[in-house]
Amino acid sequence: MNGLFDRLKKSGLLQPYSKQKHQLLQELALPQSLRLAYVVSLVYLFLSISHVFVIEVPFNRWMLAGMALVSSIAIYASARYLPRLLQPSTTALHLVVVALMLCNSLSHMVLTNDIIQTSTLMLVVVAMGGFMVERTLLLMALLAASAVWASLVMQMQQDTDTVVHFAFGLGMSSIVSLILFSHRVGVFTQLIEQRKQLKHIANVDQLSLCLRRHAFDEQAEALLAESGQRAYSVLYCDLDYFKLLNDSMGHAAGDQALRRFGELLNTLAKPHQLVVGRMGGEEFALAGCISEEQAGLLAEQIVQHLEEQMIAHPESLSSMYLTCSVGVASSAIDHNFSSLCKYADKALYIAKRSGRNQRQVHNHYQLPEGMKMPADLQA
Repeated sequence: MNGLFDRLKKSGLLQPYSKQKHQLLQELALPQSLRLAYVVSLVYLFLSISHVFVIEVPFNRWMLAGMALVSSIAIYASARYLPRLLQPSTTALHLVVVALMLCNSLSHMVLTNDIIQTSTLMLVVVAMGGFMVERTLLLMALLAASAVWASLVMQMQQDTDTVVHFAFGLGMSSIVSLILFSHRVGVFTQLIEQRKQLKHIANVDQLSLCLRRHAFDEQAEALLAESGQRAYSVLYCDLDYFKLLNDSMGHAAGDQALRRFGELLNTLAKPHQLVVGRMGGEEFALAGCISEEQAGLLAEQIVQHLEEQMIAHPESLSSMYLTCSVGVASSAIDHNFSSLCKYADKALYIAKRSGRNQRQVHNHYQLPEGMKMPADLQA
C-alpha cells in the first residue's frame, strides 16, 4: 500500500499545489500541446467529412458533421490565438480541446443510442492524459466522463456483458491516461529541476556560495526597486592583503579563506534579508533594505567576526590573522544602485588607505592627511 502511495506521489497526482511549478509546467508543455491541438483539429476535420458519407440518418449526419467541423475550427483557432491572449495558455487550451472532444463523443452516444460508440470516448480519455499537465483538471475530466457515460448507459437497452465489456475498456483507457500523464509530468519535472540546477550554477559562485556579479546586480537592483521609501544600503568588502596570503600559503589556503568568508557573509546577511555577491577575486558586496546605521553595525560585525575566526595570515601587515575592509553607502545620499555602489567603493578605498581591518561609511569618513581620491572614484 505504501509503495502504491509513493508511486502516486512521484507521479504528480498527490503533490501539493505550487504556483511557480505549475506555471513552469505550462510553459514547457505549451509547444507539445499546440502540436497535439493542430493534430486533433485535423482529425475532426476528417471526421466531419466522413460523417457526411457514413451516417445514414439525416439529422444525426448533419448534426454530428457540423459539431465535428465547429470543433475542428474552434480547436485550431484556440491553438492559433490563445497564446497571444494568455500567458501561459496551456490550461485554457486543454480545457477547450478536452471539452470539445467530450461533447463530440457523448453527443455521438446520445444521438446514435449505441454503446459501441463508447470506444470513441475511450480514445478521448487516453488523449486527455497525453494532453494535460494539470492533475486536478485531468481527474475532474476522468470523473465527469465516467459519470456521464454511466448515466447514458443506464438509459440504453444493453445486455450486461456488453456494458461490463465497455466499462472495462473505459477503465483501462483511464489507467493509460494516468500513465501518460505521469510520464509527461515526470519528464517536465526533470526538465524543471535541470533548469534550476543550471540556473544555480550560473548564478552562484561555487567556491564562496555567494551570487556571481551579474546575479547579484540583478537581485540587488530588484530589491532597490521594491524598497519604495525604505532605507537601502550597499556594503563593499575586500579581504586585506589577500594576494600575500595566496603567495605565502598557497591557493588552497586562499580558496579556503574565500569559502569561510563567503559563509560568514551569508550568515550575517540572512537576518537582514540581504543579497550577497562575489564581485570578483577577494571582493564581495551586500545589498538590501537596511538603514545606514544598521549597515554600519553590520560592517563592524563583519570586520570583527572575520578576525575572530583566526584564519592564519602571517604575511598580513594589519594583523596576524586574515582581516577585511568594508565600505558602506546608503540611500540617504542617493537612491540609484550604480551610484550607491560607487559610493560604497569610495568608502572601501578610504578604509583600506586608513590602515585596513576597519569599516568606513560614506559621507562620514575623512581622507587621511595628504591623500587624494583616485580619479576613477571621484565625482
